[in-house]
Amino acid sequence: MTDMNITAGGFVNHVARAAPFATEDQFWGYKVRSSDAAPVSVMLGQAISFFFGVCLVTATLGVLVLPTLFFDGNFGFMRIGAAVLMGAIGFYLLWFASRGTIADVHIDTKAREIREVVNNRFGSPTTVGLYTFDEISGIYLELDESTGQSQLLLGYNDSAHAISIARGTEAQLLPLRDRLASDLL
Repeated sequence: MTDMNITAGGFVNHVARAAPFATEDQFWGYKVRSSDAAPVSVMLGQAISFFFGVCLVTATLGVLVLPTLFFDGNFGFMRIGAAVLMGAIGFYLLWFASRGTIADVHIDTKAREIREVVNNRFGSPTTVGLYTFDEISGIYLELDESTGQSQLLLGYNDSAHAISIARGTEAQLLPLRDRLASDLL
């Protein structure tokens, strides 16, 4: 018989307390990281983009390296133009394939701004959204009917646009909501 340190009730409470997001303090403020997995459609799209990007870059090199015996002198500009076009599309597809999938939210209390940042597979960040504290009109929880969990949202300039910060149960989101309220409002 194995020796276990956790009872069935303790296991349920441990799973219930594990939040689907994490906050990480920084010298400039804090990060809110989601622990959700990337959607399958995004992963599939990046895999397809990688395949076609590699194909186009290889074709570009092939067109540039082909001997000029197959082309007359009049078609040299067309060959270079086609290579540039295919190469540009190929490198764009490779850039998309190496891009990250989940956005982190950075609350910068020193610069008084909120950034949505996607880290690529090599670790360099790309800012996809930037909002100042003055543009935030409210902080509220909204129930997501499809998952049964709540979302912590920031209202943007009294409009219908909202910035999603985290997802979880109401008990998990309340401390983060209170921290955001003391920092932003």
